[in-house]
Amino acid sequence: MSEQILEQLFDSPLKVKLLRLFLRNPEKSFLLKEITKRVKSDIRSCRHQIEKLKSINLLGSRYRAKKRIYFINPRFDFYGELRTLVLKSNPASKEKLIKRLRNLGRIKLAVLSGVFLNAENPRVDLLVVGDLIKKRKLDNFLKDLEAEVGKEIDYVVLTTEDFKYRYDMFDRFLRDVLEKPHEKLINKLRI
Repeated sequence: MSEQILEQLFDSPLKVKLLRLFLRNPEKSFLLKEITKRVKSDIRSCRHQIEKLKSINLLGSRYRAKKRIYFINPRFDFYGELRTLVLKSNPASKEKLIKRLRNLGRIKLAVLSGVFLNAENPRVDLLVVGDLIKKRKLDNFLKDLEAEVGKEIDYVVLTTEDFKYRYDMFDRFLRDVLEKPHEKLINKLRI
């Protein structure tokens, strides 16, 4: 039985996104339409992969207001181990992140924390400092990143001038971000 479970768990990139979505949000239930939007996939593929996960009892479903919702089954045999594996796995390639961040504008500083480092009680998951940042590209970047990570990203974007002012004024938010566990992907400000 456990061999079938492993085969069902890791047979597609979409399924990995679904696992991240459900295991990073164990208290939530999702409509199929919401799932497809969050993992950025088509409804047919999502439904197929969800049915596979339901067949091994990892996901459950029920009707609420005549609509089917899906949720993680915390009584799944390997729930704890699988959750630990998914939470510890690196949610996004750092090289790809750097490349995509550089396409957003003149990025001077990019700091990862929170979900990217499995840090407890982070102030923010992503801090971006730069100028001439393209709003549409930023929105698309964040949606793609959220689909890959499986969770909504808490982020802050500051201009270089705002950042320097707040940094020089010992802004509590910035100090919290920079004193807690974090990783600088881009650091042209030499902070």
